[in-house]
Amino acid sequence: MMVLVKFIACSAFLMLLFQIFLAKEKSFQLNRWILLALIPAAMIIPFLNIPIFLPQQNPVQIDYLPIDLPQSTTVNQSYTSHKAPFSPIQWFLVVYIPVFFFLLLKKIKALNRLISWTKNASVQHIHGALLILSEKVSSPFSFGNYIFMPPNLYKKCSLETEMILAHERYHMANRHHVDLIWMELLTALCWFNPVVYFVKKAMVLNHEYLADQEVQKIAHPTKYKQLLLEVAVNNNLEILTSSISSSALKNRLIMMNKPLTKKRMQLRIFSFSLLTSLFIAGISLEINAQHIPVPSTSQKQDQATDDTYFVVESQPEFNGGMTDFYRYVIENIGYPFRARRNGIEGQVVVQFVVEKDGSVSNVSAMNEIAGGCEEEAERVVRNSPDFKPGIQGGRPVRVQMVLPIHFILDKEKVGHDGHPIGKVIVEGVEQRNGRLEVDANYADGLWTGKVRNPEGNTLPGATVLIVDSTKGTVTDINGDFTISANPSQNLLASFVGYQSVKLQGN
Repeated sequence: MMVLVKFIACSAFLMLLFQIFLAKEKSFQLNRWILLALIPAAMIIPFLNIPIFLPQQNPVQIDYLPIDLPQSTTVNQSYTSHKAPFSPIQWFLVVYIPVFFFLLLKKIKALNRLISWTKNASVQHIHGALLILSEKVSSPFSFGNYIFMPPNLYKKCSLETEMILAHERYHMANRHHVDLIWMELLTALCWFNPVVYFVKKAMVLNHEYLADQEVQKIAHPTKYKQLLLEVAVNNNLEILTSSISSSALKNRLIMMNKPLTKKRMQLRIFSFSLLTSLFIAGISLEINAQHIPVPSTSQKQDQATDDTYFVVESQPEFNGGMTDFYRYVIENIGYPFRARRNGIEGQVVVQFVVEKDGSVSNVSAMNEIAGGCEEEAERVVRNSPDFKPGIQGGRPVRVQMVLPIHFILDKEKVGHDGHPIGKVIVEGVEQRNGRLEVDANYADGLWTGKVRNPEGNTLPGATVLIVDSTKGTVTDINGDFTISANPSQNLLASFVGYQSVKLQGN
């Protein structure tokens, strides 16, 4: 749903820039292409990604809000079969789809109405166009290669008729009906976005600006303006047509009287382009920019050898969410009969790798409780549907994951085979890479030290907090830290994916 909000906000801001800088300028051809691309551009902008990497290089003193830091990231989760409630996007689709088809049918009906007019009326060939004179027409308009006019307005060789035909021929020659079909499609697809209707209205008006500009080259401006006032009637065909008597006649008359100032127009085009570029860059940074910790030495070594990461910017995510992954495991795993018969229960920790394409590989149990539990745990993880891969530096990478699975017997309930019924509980997927190693000393009111991973490699960006305090720091590029504290205060060192370490004061 947030994407839809961003889409509407982007389209509103782009349309606002257009109205401020270009709507009242005679840059009609440029305006046409901008209006055609405005809504598609607003759809794309929320998905643009301009990554910014801001690693923490030096130790800094930080004031933290009070927080509770758990000693592990494990979350016990058990699932029962229940019907999930509708999500906001599902409710949106329930409303969106019927409205979309209603609007689409309405526009098809209007198109069929136009087609029926072309079939049921006599057609005259005039200078590359097909002229239809019909009493059903209130005011001249064009669609495709057809020009529709009321019989009382058509007078051969009259100046008024030539001006009307010139106006409509310009719409035909420049395929303005294609623009209108595109806008009608967008209004059906994006009916929930009010900006689309403003863009459509601006497109119709810009078409008339273009045609008015062309007619003034062959006719006296005053006589042409009088003609516009005489035919200012709306046919109310709703879609697809370009009419000489379209609404906003006042704006057209003002635009025809407005002098062309090239320097002013060029300045406004430049301003629009600059602000649009800054907006696109700004919204992309705002949406996607994040602080990226500096990879540790162990991560660099892993990348250099087999390109497998333990801690990454964006963790792998199961398609449908991690909750669906846990539900998949619960619904597909079985408690081995041999383990139930022999009373075997315990925790099996399954290690696996999420590949760059999201597939699961290198599945293996890290411990053994016997009874076939390890094999069953490996089987269900190995057959798992694909994940969304982890992201590091803007590209997909291999990420090693750990999944604890508990096999528990309910000895008070016996199955048909006479053995206790078993149940399986899945903990949250984690990246458990062992316990941090911290070398630290306290002297003269300062804790100083170095944080390493279990392999002995330094960890830049590790967090070091004073327990029961709001102060802390992070390790620098060499894994070193310095923090002022009282002799009796304890420290807590932590890093994503590792077990935290508590340092005792004096």
